[in-house]
Amino acid sequence: MSSTSNRWIPTPAKQIKILIVWSIVITYFYISILPTKKDKDSTKTSNNSVKRFVPDYESCIKRPPEAIIICVPRCGTRTLANFLQDHPNIAIKDTDILYFDKASNRSLGWYIDQMPCSKSNQITIERTASYFRNEPTPERMYNWNQNVKLIITFKEPIERLISDYVGFKDEGIVEKNVLFEDYCTIKNRTDVNGKAWAVATSNYQHYMKIWLRYFKLEQILIFNGTNFIANPSNELTKVEDFLGIGNYFTPDRFVFNTTKGKYCIVRNGIPSCMSKRKGRPHPTVDPNVRHILQNYYKPFNEQFFEMIGKRFEWGY
Repeated sequence: MSSTSNRWIPTPAKQIKILIVWSIVITYFYISILPTKKDKDSTKTSNNSVKRFVPDYESCIKRPPEAIIICVPRCGTRTLANFLQDHPNIAIKDTDILYFDKASNRSLGWYIDQMPCSKSNQITIERTASYFRNEPTPERMYNWNQNVKLIITFKEPIERLISDYVGFKDEGIVEKNVLFEDYCTIKNRTDVNGKAWAVATSNYQHYMKIWLRYFKLEQILIFNGTNFIANPSNELTKVEDFLGIGNYFTPDRFVFNTTKGKYCIVRNGIPSCMSKRKGRPHPTVDPNVRHILQNYYKPFNEQFFEMIGKRFEWGY
């Protein structure tokens, strides 16, 4: 008798039973490896922020950014980026890339290669300090991705100007013996030197109107750098909501540093503060010069508020 004749062949009824059993086994296997409600709950942080489930075997890859922080100098952008890197749903490039500025001749592949490695549950973000004032940047960015989300940081104009002046002196851009009042005024301190770089940077409406030519206001988060100093958790929650990610930055993640006069983020139970260059002492400004600056910036501020559809209480 041939081997073929000895082969057992199940009856049609038994074939059906075997198929049912194997279907149950396969279904059970897939259910066992997929995340259950308990598994998903375990991806929540202690403050109930939700991380999208990512399998352990998923590899990270470099992706183009979904959001870009448009830096207005001395408005807390570096601190913002430093804090954001703690969020489990964010992968951020915390150094200047200049792709839409001085490096605009580089390829898109080069740009993406500069990004941090990220997983599918993370939003990739980049930030570059020169983007806000570089007038060709908005059009270049729009031509690349007209739907990208933008975060633009602002601070009360005079305080931002003073921070710029202090930074310029520290970096040797302004000579040590030049007083703030002489840097930002002309005509024996009776008028504002609108051509001074730091003075012009605080004229937000001039640059903001260029950004609004290309991007819709609803895809831009106007980040209040002044409030960020006083209440980082509150302002970071607005960033999280804007990006559509879970809330991670609760008040208990920050501690106030009395020496710097600023909040530091708590990492592994230890306060982590920015470098000594942050929180540098500011000079006392002559009241008459401050008044001249307030009168100079006030109409520009009003134009800026009208553009963004909200007001900041900057005290004048």
